[in-house]
Amino acid sequence: MKKTFLTSIITLIAVLCILGCTTGSYTFINSNENSESEFWNASYDKFNGYKQREITISGEGDHAFTVEIVTNSGKLGLSIEDDDGKSLYNGNELPSSSFEVIANGEGKYTIRLDADNHNGGFDIKWE
Repeated sequence: MKKTFLTSIITLIAVLCILGCTTGSYTFINSNENSESEFWNASYDKFNGYKQREITISGEGDHAFTVEIVTNSGKLGLSIEDDDGKSLYNGNELPSSSFEVIANGEGKYTIRLDADNHNGGFDIKWE
């Protein structure tokens, strides 16, 4: 019984790490958030605080983060860093916009959103 339970817990932890771990200190009001192994998106009436996700990208060559931001009011910042802490992108008070950020090579990346009474949403995809 204990062995089966332990195996189940280890499997659950492994699946969560593969999909990417989301952390932060934030408040979402009236939100709809979706997250899979190759995207993260949300829409909300209000987002305060910060939320971040660590992901792993496999495969050689360049990889693109495709970012779409919707800002109706408030402030939203976005940063993307590699595993060494090198900044690939850092933007504050983002207006409604779409853009790409290029990552060189496979590895672990951290996507962080910082919000101050932000109303709108985001859609971030990577390949």
